[in-house]
Amino acid sequence: MDRKHIAVLVSLVAALLAGLTACSDPGRRSERGAARPPLPEGFSSASELVLPFDTYKWTARETWLRDRARRVLTERCLEGRDVSLDFPDLGPEPPNSYDNSRRYGVADSRAAALFGYHLPEGGKGTRDGSGTSGWDKALSAQEEAALYGTERNPGCYRHADSLLARGVPAADLAWFADQSAETLVKTESLPAVSRARKRWRTCMDQAGHPYAHPSAAIGDPRWDLDSPVITEEEKKTARADVRCKQSSGLLRDWHAAETTLQRELIARNAGTFEALSSHKRALLKNVLSVLNGPEEAAGVSEPLPARRIGPGGCCR
Repeated sequence: MDRKHIAVLVSLVAALLAGLTACSDPGRRSERGAARPPLPEGFSSASELVLPFDTYKWTARETWLRDRARRVLTERCLEGRDVSLDFPDLGPEPPNSYDNSRRYGVADSRAAALFGYHLPEGGKGTRDGSGTSGWDKALSAQEEAALYGTERNPGCYRHADSLLARGVPAADLAWFADQSAETLVKTESLPAVSRARKRWRTCMDQAGHPYAHPSAAIGDPRWDLDSPVITEEEKKTARADVRCKQSSGLLRDWHAAETTLQRELIARNAGTFEALSSHKRALLKNVLSVLNGPEEAAGVSEPLPARRIGPGGCCR
C-alpha cells in the first residue's frame, strides 16, 4: 500500500457527522454466497466500533462542550474589545462516544447508501473547529484582528485557549496522534488482515468493482469528494464495499488486530497514557468550570456527565 492510499485511509478516520448512527445490514449475504458475521461480535452498528485508544480521545460530545466553552470565553474577550459577532450555532448535543465507523474506510451500509464515499453533510471543520465553513470570510478587518490577532497581539481565540489550558498537565499529544495513525497502518499488513483483504478484493471483483485495496475504492478519481455531487455509481460502489468488508471478515479481522496492538502499546507506555488521561481530565474540568461553574467541574471524570448543558444551553 503506497503513501497516497495510506493518506486517503487515515484522513477519513472519525469523520462521520456527530449525530449519525448508521446501521449495518446484517441480513445481506456476500457476493460469493457465504454468510459471515457482518461486524465484530457484540456490535450492531459500525458506529459502535470501539478501540482501546478511544478512552484517551475526545468524544463527539466532549468536543462539542469544549467548543462551547471556547465560544463563551471568546465572546467575553470580544466584549472587552468592543467587538460583537453573531457566531453560528454549534448544533445539537452529539453522542458521548468516539466514532470509528470510517476508520477502515466506509463500513456503514446506510451511510454508504446516502453519501457514497463522501463525508456526511456537516463533516468539514473550519479555522475554529466549529464546523461552520465559510463563516469567517465575511469578517471585517477589525473583527478578524480581534478574533485571530497577530503574533505580538494574540486574538480572542488564543486568549480563550490559554484560559482553558490553565493548570492542564503536559501530555505528548503529537506522539499519541502518530501512534493512532500507525496502528492502523501497521495492522493492515498482518497475515490475518492481508488474507481478509484478498477476500474483499475477490468479492469486489465479482461485484464488478475491481479495486486492489479499500483505499483505492475511496480514492477513485471518479468520485470528486470535494464536490457536493454524489453519483449513483459512487453509492452503488460504496454499498458493495461495505458488503464485501463484512462478508470477507476484513472489518472484523482488522478491528481485532488493531485492538490487540493498541492494548500492547498502552501496556508498554503506561506513564505516557496516564499523562494523556490526566491532561484530558484537567481540560474537561476547565470546560465544565466555564460552562457550569467551579462546583460542577469538581471531580470530573470520563464519561463527562450531562447535567445542565443541553442543545439550548448557556452559550451559542
